[in-house]
Amino acid sequence: MEKLYKIVFTDYYFPNISKEVDQLKKLGKVEIIDCNDLIRGEVASEDQLLEHLQKYKAMDADAVLVNHAMITSKFISQLTNCQVILRYGIGVDNIDVKAAQEKGIKVANIPDYCIEEVAENAITLMLATVRKIFLQNKLLRNNQFNYEQIKPIRRFSELTVGLLAFGNIARTVAQRLKSFKVKIITYDPYFHQKNLFDWVEFVALDELYQRSDILSIHAPLTSETYHLINQETVKKMKPGVVFINTSRGGLVDEDALYKGLKSGKIAGAGLDVLDYKDENDYSKSKLMELANVFITPHTSWYSEEAIYDLQLKAGRIVYQELLKQKIE
Repeated sequence: MEKLYKIVFTDYYFPNISKEVDQLKKLGKVEIIDCNDLIRGEVASEDQLLEHLQKYKAMDADAVLVNHAMITSKFISQLTNCQVILRYGIGVDNIDVKAAQEKGIKVANIPDYCIEEVAENAITLMLATVRKIFLQNKLLRNNQFNYEQIKPIRRFSELTVGLLAFGNIARTVAQRLKSFKVKIITYDPYFHQKNLFDWVEFVALDELYQRSDILSIHAPLTSETYHLINQETVKKMKPGVVFINTSRGGLVDEDALYKGLKSGKIAGAGLDVLDYKDENDYSKSKLMELANVFITPHTSWYSEEAIYDLQLKAGRIVYQELLKQKIE
């Protein structure tokens, strides 16, 4: 009898999942359990997901594809036949990886997802914050512009850009910054191919804080990196630093950042993420009060091409894991 593969989609933001399904159908007989519309406009809870899987007799699902849903140890413990849990994206902080590993379930991601988009957005925020583009625009629209209100502005090529962590996105940032002729320094104890980046200086963490005119953080969010930027690290930063975060909001203690911006220790910040649970209501963040902060609603990942690649690769990875062969 031909095997029936059961594939669960917990949540996604695309119009449909046809690209993934087209890949998965190559397995043979496939049943799709789509939980995306369980709660309209919201991500289903673990209990709602489990109830849905029980209703459709899918506790023996072979694979789970997840975007923002919390894949907890409770959820994982109920799965009887799962081989792979795939996260739509790079970070897997919404999945209890340890619980999955203990049950022999592989946790997969899309490691090269939206690298170009996030890198370019980080550089855009650097330039816009250093040049005070958004403040200038606001003053001009209110008929209040004068040069005194935007001083000082530094020449970009004279600045030192510090990259906290040197993963795929940070390396792409470094590649694109070469043409701006800035000094690039980085700290990453896990990166060892330093000879491939002879225009980048690898320094100790405290030196990174002390020398960076622009500090851009690109670390993953883990228990070790939670609030990596805090009151103590802000004290170590160069006066007048510009701070950029396109990674994870939880990397930054928002109170410490706010105080640094209010005091002038941090000259400005360009943020695509906040340490705030409701990304649809950033208005409650006190950082929104500050004129020297520009915030985008976690959209640095976005381009139509990035979404297309994400869906296609998600389907391929799950296919490969279940069939243990590559698609030619």
